Amino acid sequence: MPNILLTRIDNRLVHGQVGVTWTKTIGANLLLVANDEASQDKIQQQLMSVTAKSSGVGIRFFSLEKTAAIIGRAAPNQKIFVSTHLITPRKFQVL
Repeated sequence: MPNILLTRIDNRLVHGQVGVTWTKTIGANLLLVANDEASQDKIQQQLMSVTAKSSGVGIRFFSLEKTAAIIGRAAPNQKIFVSTHLITPRKFQVL
């Protein structure tokens, strides 16, 4: 069972408040961005990675479908904070 501490729906995905305040408050060590567009956009990934790095946490970018397919294989030591964009009810069911 994955150790998901918090799932947040936010159109900004990862920004200063998420990357610094939330991760430290909940004790996350991995930010998982579950977003189809961000999983393919290297520029977005670079920008969000800077925020994650400043907090000392890892960050991964997966599509919604890939997230749903692999989240169950997360390592027990991963304390995961999932961030996703505004999504349709159909896509929410995928997660």
